[in-house]
Amino acid sequence: MTHPHDDIRVGNLCLPLIGNGWLMPWGEVVSNPLKAQRLAEEYRERQEAA
Repeated sequence: MTHPHDDIRVGNLCLPLIGNGWLMPWGEVVSNPLKAQRLAEEYRERQEAA
């Protein structure tokens, strides 16, 4: 993420910016970019562990 309106990328996971936040893989929209980044990292770690 270079600009505040960019998609968030964590590994091969991409969170698109839609309206007022980032769309998580499970359908939730998170408006805080730091929280979205953290949740994406945790999600990716869980996917790799499974």
